[in-house]
Amino acid sequence: MFWIVLSGILMFTIGYITSSVFPPGMEYKNEISLADIINIAATAIVTLSAAWYITKKLNEARYAKELAIDDLKEIEDNIASIVRTAQTPIEAGTHPDILPSIHQLHGLLKRLERTCQINGKSVPVENIMNRFYCFYGCATNFGDESFNSSLIITTGDDLIVAVRETMLRINKL
Repeated sequence: MFWIVLSGILMFTIGYITSSVFPPGMEYKNEISLADIINIAATAIVTLSAAWYITKKLNEARYAKELAIDDLKEIEDNIASIVRTAQTPIEAGTHPDILPSIHQLHGLLKRLERTCQINGKSVPVENIMNRFYCFYGCATNFGDESFNSSLIITTGDDLIVAVRETMLRINKL
């Protein structure tokens, strides 16, 4: 209560002091000039144009982000599918389902690279590609070594983490 009374007294004092500084009367004309109309119209046009341009750019950026993130989600699903395939027990020494999935994954990654180049966004896909080449080497190197599912799972998980990091970076753009 004390602060309310103090602020009321202070505002009254400031109002009283400033009233003596300004002229005693205020004049009001009930007229609108052409300059007033032009000023209001120009301000409205500039404001609407700026709002339209900013909205357009934000929508374009959002759409570009959604395209890249949708591609990354599909890539992550493909990697998870390959990892699940590698986790299942085998009898013949290799998984016949892995090679087509790896080639499909490579195509998805190339599409992501091209999409990011078209959008002009600085989306870092180099880390994903480097991790993919490690994953590709582990998942397709059946001639030299026996099937190593733990290495495929580990490199696949690393690739999924790289994909998720890239999603986070895209969201921050």
